[in-house]
Amino acid sequence: MVLSPPRVAHSLRVAEEAEHLAAVHGEDTFRAYLAGLLHDCARDLPWETLREFLPPYIQESDFPIPEIFHALAAPAIIERELGLRDFRIFRAIRWHATGCEWMSAFDKVVFVADIAEPGRDFPEAREIRQRAYSDLRVGYILALRAKIEYLLRTYGVIALESLRSWNREISMLRKEGKML
Repeated sequence: MVLSPPRVAHSLRVAEEAEHLAAVHGEDTFRAYLAGLLHDCARDLPWETLREFLPPYIQESDFPIPEIFHALAAPAIIERELGLRDFRIFRAIRWHATGCEWMSAFDKVVFVADIAEPGRDFPEAREIRQRAYSDLRVGYILALRAKIEYLLRTYGVIALESLRSWNREISMLRKEGKML
């Protein structure tokens, strides 16, 4: 696990943001810090290395977005390199790049912290961070929207998991009679 200095700085900011969000929302602060710190541990690795650590049920053709492979491989790398075996941390790291249909509050903490850590300079980051402190679910929806909108603007491939998460969260809000 070798990270560039900017990636290390980002990971430290994500760890601190995740710790703060976890404290506000009653989640495990130590685990949130650790998940934030390790979430991009495989981000700078070449494809040949990542491929070795992908779970056997994941086929390259199923995930046509190379930018997310680091999230899929990271749990196995962390287990091998650090001996850590923590399902909650692994799950949050696994879904930090795309989100998924069934995000736990802990997963959302790490997702939001990654997108809206204080070093992020896109206009929505500050609002996402602020809203997440008062309502984690709203912060998550705004973070997911920012990610999807960015991919649409840049003609990026949107992971089906992101769309499923969006649809579930919006459907839940509608059922509750709430809108953002």
